Formats: sequence, C-alpha cells, structure tokens
Amino acid sequence: MQVKRYSTSELTLRFWAASALLLAFSVIFVAYVSAEKRIDGANDQRVYSLKIIGELRQSSDDLTRMVRSYIATGEQRYKNHFNEIISIRNGLSARPVNYHQVYWDLVDDNNNRPRPAGSRIALLDLMKATGFSDAEMVALQQAKIQSDLLAVIEQKAMQLLEKTESDPIQKERNKQQALAAVFDQNYHQAKMAIMQPIANVYALVDQRTAKQVDDAMFYALVMRMLFILSGLLLFYSLWDIKRVHNSILGASVSHLYDQIKAMGRGEVLPGTQLRKAKPGSIMSWLGATQLRLNSSIQERQTLIQKLQQKEQYQRTLIDSLPFVVWLKDIHGRYLEVNQKFAEQFEHLNMSQLVGKTDAELFDPQQALSHVVHDKQVLTSGQPQLIRSQHKTETQMRWFETYKAPVLVDQDYVGTVGMSRDVTLEHTADNKLRLSASVFTHAREGIMITDPQGVMIDVNQAFTEITGYSAKQAIGCTPRLLQSEHQDEHAFSSMWQSLQQQGFWSGELWSRKASGEDFFQSLTFSAVLDDKGQIQHYVGLFSDVTNQYQQQQYLEKIALYDAMTGLPNRSALTKHLQLLIKESSSEQMLAVAYLDLDGFKEINDRHGHETGDQFLIALSERMQSQLAGTELLARIGGDEFVVLLPALTDKKAGLAKIKLLLDTVAKPLKIDEWVLSVSASIGLTFYPQTDATEAEQLIRQADHAMYQAKQDGKNRCHVFDTDYARSLRGHQETIGEIRQALARKQFVLFYQPKVNMHSGEVMGAEALIRWMHPRKGMVSPALFLPAIEQHSLGVELGYWVIEEALRQLAEWQRLGMTIPVSVNISAYHLQQLDFVNRLQLLLRFYSEVPASLLQLEILETSALNDLTHVQAVMQACIRSGVSFALDDFGTGYSSLTYLKRLPAKVLKIDQSFVRDMLVDPDDLAILKGIIVLATEFKREIIAEGVETTEHGEMLLQLGCALAQGYGIARPMPAEQFMPWKKAWLPPLVWATASPGSEIQSSGADNTLTANPQHRAV
Repeated sequence: MQVKRYSTSELTLRFWAASALLLAFSVIFVAYVSAEKRIDGANDQRVYSLKIIGELRQSSDDLTRMVRSYIATGEQRYKNHFNEIISIRNGLSARPVNYHQVYWDLVDDNNNRPRPAGSRIALLDLMKATGFSDAEMVALQQAKIQSDLLAVIEQKAMQLLEKTESDPIQKERNKQQALAAVFDQNYHQAKMAIMQPIANVYALVDQRTAKQVDDAMFYALVMRMLFILSGLLLFYSLWDIKRVHNSILGASVSHLYDQIKAMGRGEVLPGTQLRKAKPGSIMSWLGATQLRLNSSIQERQTLIQKLQQKEQYQRTLIDSLPFVVWLKDIHGRYLEVNQKFAEQFEHLNMSQLVGKTDAELFDPQQALSHVVHDKQVLTSGQPQLIRSQHKTETQMRWFETYKAPVLVDQDYVGTVGMSRDVTLEHTADNKLRLSASVFTHAREGIMITDPQGVMIDVNQAFTEITGYSAKQAIGCTPRLLQSEHQDEHAFSSMWQSLQQQGFWSGELWSRKASGEDFFQSLTFSAVLDDKGQIQHYVGLFSDVTNQYQQQQYLEKIALYDAMTGLPNRSALTKHLQLLIKESSSEQMLAVAYLDLDGFKEINDRHGHETGDQFLIALSERMQSQLAGTELLARIGGDEFVVLLPALTDKKAGLAKIKLLLDTVAKPLKIDEWVLSVSASIGLTFYPQTDATEAEQLIRQADHAMYQAKQDGKNRCHVFDTDYARSLRGHQETIGEIRQALARKQFVLFYQPKVNMHSGEVMGAEALIRWMHPRKGMVSPALFLPAIEQHSLGVELGYWVIEEALRQLAEWQRLGMTIPVSVNISAYHLQQLDFVNRLQLLLRFYSEVPASLLQLEILETSALNDLTHVQAVMQACIRSGVSFALDDFGTGYSSLTYLKRLPAKVLKIDQSFVRDMLVDPDDLAILKGIIVLATEFKREIIAEGVETTEHGEMLLQLGCALAQGYGIARPMPAEQFMPWKKAWLPPLVWATASPGSEIQSSGADNTLTANPQHRAV
C-alpha cells in the first residue's frame, strides 16, 4: 500500500486554516454572549419599570395611611409626612435616595431620616426618562391624575378635622365625618380608579418585555448553533494538523525525543523497533543512523565484556576464599584486598582500602605488630603463622594469620597474607568455661535432662535445696521431687508446654529428700541443636516457700475480715465479678445488703468487746444458714453482704432472705446478757436489662437497704431498676443543664407588653431559651421541670436576674429606659440568702434604679410558707424592688394573696383570656378578676392576647395592658428596640370604646424574665 507523504508547506496551510477557524469561533462566541446580555438587559429594564410603577402605587398608599393616622391621632407629623409625599412626587421637594416602600416606616419620632436626600424630579418626569411606551405613559398619567384627585379629598378631610369648634360634641362629629371620608365607599372607588390604570401598565410592561426577550433569545439561538458548528470545524482542523504532523515525524514527539536521547547515550535499540518507523519520516532517518551505530557499539561492548569477565574470575577466586586475603608492597601499602578483609571495617569498602597502610587502618599497637611481622617474613624469607587479637571499630576480634614473602626476579617486593577470624571459636571456649563456672556456683538449683526428661546433670545448689545428691538424681525424672500437695495435672501441663512451645515457667509444690515440702519457682527451657531438634532441657528453680507464706498471709489480711474471718469488701467484689462472668441466662444471682438494726445500742450499753463477740456469734449463725456456693461477707461495722448464686427465680432469693431475717432476729446469749437485733436488707438481682458491674450491684442493694430502713426496719426491700434508670436520666439532664450554664448557652428572649388603647409599649416578658449546640433552641418546658426543686434551679434564677439587670443597663446606655420583672420560684424565694444576694446584684448594677426591677411569683408557688414569702417580699420592697402575682386566678387562694401579699400587679392567666370569646365561664372569671383588682387597688395585665378580637374585648372590660402573639412573638434583645419604634396598634383598638375601668398608662411598665417559665 502506498503511504502518502506530507510536506511542511501542507502543514503550514492547515495551521493558517485552523487560525482562521479559531478567529471565527471567537467572534461568534462574543456575539452569543452579547445576545445573552440583551436578555438580561430586557429583564433589568422590566424590574426597574415595575419599581417606578410601584412607587406611584406606594405613594398613594402612603398618603392614605398618613391621612388616616392624622385623623385618628391628630398628630401633626402625619400631616407633615402627607404634604412632603405630595411635594416629592411632584418634584417640589428633594427625592430621598433608595426611596422605597418602607421609607416612611423608618422615620422616627424625631423626624430623623434613614437616608440622605437626592435631586428633585417629578415622578412623571422620572417615568418618561425610564423609557415607557406611549400607551404605558397614558395609563400612568391617568393613574397620577386620579391619585391627585384623591389627595384633594384627603386634604379636605384633614381640613374638616382642623376646624375650630368650641363644642366638644361638634368637634367629635367633625372627626367622625373626616374618618368616614377616608373610609367610605366613594373613597374606595377613587382608590380603585388609581389602581386599575396601574394594573394595565403592569400588563403592558410584561408584554413589551416578553417580546424583547423572545427576539434576543432567537438571536442567541442562532449564535449558539453557529458557535457549535465553528467549534466542530475547529476541532476537525486541529485533529488534521496533528495527523499530518505525526506523519512527517513518523512517531510521537516524546518517542522521537527518547530516540535522540538514546543515541546520545550510545544505547543499542532493537532492530525491530527501528524498522517500525514510516518510510521517509524523520523517525525512519534516525532509525537508519541508529542501526549503523549499533554495529560499532556491539563490537566495543564485546571487548569490554571479555576484559570484565577475566577480572571477575580473579575477583571471584579471591572473594570466595573463607579467609581475609591481602597483598602489600615492600613499604607496607595495601595493593589488593578481598571482600572478607573489607568486612572488618564498617565505613570502608575495598577500593577505599587500597593504598592505605596499617597505621591508617589499625590502632598503633596493632599496626606496629603487623609491621614487625612483615619485616620478619621479608628478612627470613620464610612464611609465618601468627595468632593475635585486633581491635576493629566496634569490637575486639581474634585472628589466625599466615604470611609469606612475594618474590619477583629474585627480589622480595612485598608480602601476601591470609587471615582467619577465630573470634567465634575463642568466644565459645570462654562461654564454655563461664557456663561451667555458673553451673557450679549458681545459688539456684539447675537440672539438665535429655529429650525424654531424664536428668543427666545437676549442680551443687540442687543438692543443697532438695537434699538429693547428683548421684541420686541423675537417671531420675523431675518427678523425683513431686509432692502430694501438687496435683498430677500440673506436671502433665508442664511437659506438654515444653514439647509444644519449648518453654514453661511457674510455681509448684515439691518435696525434699527429707520428706519436707517446699514451694519452688521453676523455669524449664528446651535447648535445640543446629537442626532445630531438642537436644536437652534445662530447669532453673529456687525455694520461695517463705515468700509464698508471706504472700498468703498478706492476701488473707487484704481479703478477709480480721475479727469474723469472713471475706471483706475486696474479696466480695472479686467473687461477685467471677459470678457475673460465669452467670447464664437460665439462672439468677441475688445480692443482699444487710444492716443490723439496734446494734449501736448494744455497743453503747455493753461495750465494744461485747459487741464484737455478738458480731462473731451472729456471723457464725448466718453462715450456718448458707449453702456451699453462697457467700457471706462483712464490709463494715454492722453491715454484711450475702451472695446467692444459681437461683431459679426471684421467689427463691426472697425465701432465703426471709430465713436470714428470722435468723438475725433470734436472741443471742453473750456472757450473762441475752441480746437481740433485727436486720434491714436491700436486695437486687442479676442479670438486668442494662449491663451491670459488681460495684453497681452492691450500690443497688445498699440503696434498697436504706429504703427498707425508711419503711420501718426488720424487712427486705427489692431494688427498683426502672426507677434507678429514670433517676440516672434525671441526673444526666441536671448535669447537662449545669454544663450549659457554665458554657453560656442560655439566652433571654423578650415578648413586648403594650397599652392596647394608646399604642404605647409598656415593657415585655423575657423568656429563657437554651441554645443547644446539637438540638438547636430548646423550650424551657423540656428542661426547667428537672431543676424545679434543685439548687441548680436557684443558680439559674440568679443568672436570669443578673442577665436582666445587664440588659437594662445596656438599654439605658442606648437611650431606652424600661422596667424588667423576673419570675422567681418559691424554692428560690425561700433561700436564706435570697435578699442578700439580690441586694448584692443591685449594688453591682448601681446605674440601674432598683425600681426598674420587678419580681414575679406564681400564685401556687407561695402556698407552702406564706408568712416567710411575705417577709421576703417586704425586705425586697424596702430595697426598691416591686412584686407581681403571675398566672393569677389559677390557684385556690387568690383572695388570700390579694390580702396578705404586697404585690401591686396581677397577671391574668392566659387560659382565661384565650377562651373568653367562646367560653362564658372564662369571661365571667375574667370580669371578676378585673373587679377584684379594682377593689384591692391592684394593676392588671392580661396574657395570651392572640387576636384583635381578644384585645377589643379586654378593652371593653377595662383592661388595657396586654401581651401575646397577637401583639408580638418573643424576640432577641437586639430586635426589641427596632420593633418598639415601628409598632402601631390595630386601628380598632385605638378607636374602641374603653371600659369604665381602663388602667392608667403607668400600670406595670415591666419586662418579665422567668427562669422556670412556660414554653411560649
């Protein structure tokens, strides 16, 4: 097949074609991006147009809101805002920067503006500059005209309100007419006349924008197709360039580069690899050149290999000798050494040793010895055999050296030598002598046996320890020393371990020749020959009888009660652990904790000696009632523990405990006294649902024993595992709350309280929240009940008081002064140091007046000690702090509280407020509470206002202060001030007819912070 060849000019032509395609590809891409931007521009124009249209609508809504607020309140600022909105829309006043929907909501009572003023431009002129179509502008002008006409009506309504009237009734009529003018049907129709053209403009803008977007998208689609086509052509052009380029080279660039590198290094490449190149290519030319070079390279390599092979033969001959071999000249300089010679030096190889002298390699004494021997050989002309020791870099070694002179042309030109390292033989000889000395003089007994266990040698210490002479022992097995106190299994296990593992170590009872038993510590090891076969066994032992007896004595002291001889707590725990480990699911284990009732009186009346005798006798009596597998232990003065294993069921354990109770209750005669006690027993069983350790079982029985004492003594109480599990969960919750308090995970949220009639923000109730790192925000209902009667609840209460005072100080610094109340539990209030700690906190935050802090107590929480609560409240009031009764009406002693507790505020529970619109009973209770508060001259505030209707009803009943979701949800402290500035009450509250007993605005200006508060 004919292979097509390409010239470099064809490659250049293809390169320019690819460049042109790349340029076209770039131009089309730019056009495509421009089309996409036209789509974005059309959408941006639509958004801006809708914003301008929305401003016309919003200005009309703002005018309506201002005129209604002015008529309802009579405040001049609303009229000023009304006139300013018209001036800005008509271009008479400067237009604020970013003038949007919430601008007027951000203007505060001091007329501070949220944004700077911009240029003056009428809204219609701004619309014309925006680029609206003629039809859109006609509709916008129509909406503007209708809005101006509505503004005239609104101005007339304000003028009606401003008429000077001396008659209050006529003045009220003018106000009602003005309100009707901005709320009647005509007003709403005029409002619709504004909104209809605006709605039409919205539709026209959407149509215009949709057409612009469709045109731009079609253009973008065309550009996208051209972009893809040009990309494919460019890809094909680049592929064609690569194909032509590879054809000219005949191989890849990397392959060509590797070929040139190989030629530069003089490497020989296989001929098959060189013949693969395409004819006429660069690679083909390189291949031909390489073939010519290969021939000359191979000839040179053949000569080198022959020389190297001859040298290798000589080196192999020298290095294969098992001796150190060297050759020196007449001056003692090394001319040649073998590998064995170099191995003497860790940091020098053979080439580094050539040319050196003995003085450079050895210490002076050794070097001098070598030089002297060399001279003797050269002088005598006779070889010598020398035995010497040499110190290398790491150790001292022994050598046996043969030296001979080198004769060339009847002249001695140097010496040749061979040396053998005999260090191992020398060391082995020394070890044999040392082993013999150790064997003879060792204080431990040593016995050596053959592979069958027959003793073949023993040392002198063996005879001194056992009493058997070497003559008596040799030929016997170690069973010669076997004692009746040691079972047969120990010897069988020892020899089995020796045969399988080659080693055994342990302690055995043995018997001396005299018949006396002794306790020996024995180690047996197998000694192997070069083939890994057992050659003999070596046993090393010593008499440790005294140490064993001392250990047994110490263990008895550590594990047994000195007076009764019963196991103590340590022995009990070990035995119980063993029973737990060996227990099965088919049987039960009982642990009984027994404490004597009345034993202290025996000690006090008859003395401790009599008491000790009584305990010993009682222990023996109880022990007599137990089976062999059952255990009685004394763990303290008059406290015992009984272990009852292998029970079929709990009834069997209870029957055994009943027997023990009867046994303990029987009188005992000690000397001339007849003494008797009873027992309180706590009982627990194993296994349990949860994994249980020995100490835990003992603690469970201990807890149950205390319960038995509380129940009347002389009885048994079974531990309740379910209650214990619940108690552990309660303790874990308390621990987690304590950790959260230390890590500052608690925060206060604030729910505003307002005067619904005037709209004034009077305060807020602050609610505690737990910001849990894993669970998120946790409701107080999930954690406060766990610490209700716990000291941790008191600490959390003090934290809430301090946090409330800190927030008061922060708000004062920001210019807002508002009281705060904190809900205190009866348990907290009854702490002896409550007043002192409260006064300490007030002094710490001295910049906060004490009158701003109010303490709130639940009605039901003061029932336990009303007199004490009253005294604490009086002490706090003298410090400037006031009180409120929370959830009033839910307890059964409300009248008592009204009469005796000095609380100036009553908080109506939200349960009455929430259902008063549908439940006549709740409404009646609510009315009664309001009447009671009035008669007792108390201020009231209602909780749970969730709808406008709730507030309207409360106002009619004469209660103006309220809080609830219908006003605001709880919020973080940093959000409270912005909310306070922006809040406006529903119009129906401001215009509602108040009841005859509406409270003054000074009532309960407080915030409430409750460390045990309900979850809201």
